[in-house]
Amino acid sequence: MELLIVLLIAFLPFIVIFSAIAVIAKSLHKRSRVPFEYSDMIRIPAFTLIQNQRDETFNMLQWTFMSAIYFQLPFSIPTLARLLGFESKIGQWWLYAGIFSIVAVYALVKAVQAFTKLRNIRLGIEAEWAVSYALSKITDPNVRVFHDIQGPNFNIDHVVTYPGGVLAIETKGRRKPNIKNSRQTHKVVVQGNEIQFPHGPDTSIIEQATRQATWLSKELSKSTGMEVITSPLVVIPGWFIENKQKPTVPVMNHKSLTKYYSLTKKTILNPNPV
Repeated sequence: MELLIVLLIAFLPFIVIFSAIAVIAKSLHKRSRVPFEYSDMIRIPAFTLIQNQRDETFNMLQWTFMSAIYFQLPFSIPTLARLLGFESKIGQWWLYAGIFSIVAVYALVKAVQAFTKLRNIRLGIEAEWAVSYALSKITDPNVRVFHDIQGPNFNIDHVVTYPGGVLAIETKGRRKPNIKNSRQTHKVVVQGNEIQFPHGPDTSIIEQATRQATWLSKELSKSTGMEVITSPLVVIPGWFIENKQKPTVPVMNHKSLTKYYSLTKKTILNPNPV
């Protein structure tokens, strides 16, 4: 019982803080709300990633607070027990301190993992923004660009429709190693369905782009009543792309997008169907 009292007092400041935050958040939610519906809007670039960033930020803060709480308990237990006169009654406090320390380390590891995810999400957001900016330079009035198209358990980063067909663009953000005077660290080599980064090969990217384009072709064909061919495209912003052999799916830097969309002159989508 004495140990429970000590733990309750140790946790009390954090209980008060979290309760106050919950009450304030609930009060603010009742007093006002967002004056528009996201579902009624055209999705902006990286919309899904922005939502993931919000959720992962909450996870990181949650694990960080938990780590801080459990790290201070081993120091709080003996001090509070001494102040309350329970020092001789709580038993081997160092045993509880060891348990709390293990939990604190676990929470810290989870916080670091969440922080790593946040860094990757942020890179993905910036990569999609870079591609979106490149696509905004296309001035052809027959071209339409859509962002963050939702599929079953996945999303297509960008979809471009034009008289020559439909492009399903998969954007991949990758960091470059900080190695001076080494051009090899800034180059991506494409061979068939394999993309070779400085840290190793990746075959999942092209497979993902192909799978998503196939799904979009079926959906568009079903909704329009005509066969719509969707071509997959992989864009890796900021990297120099070297094709050692013809890739199964085109892979390029974002700066090449303004030229690529008009390469084919064969009309797949008829703008004036009978």
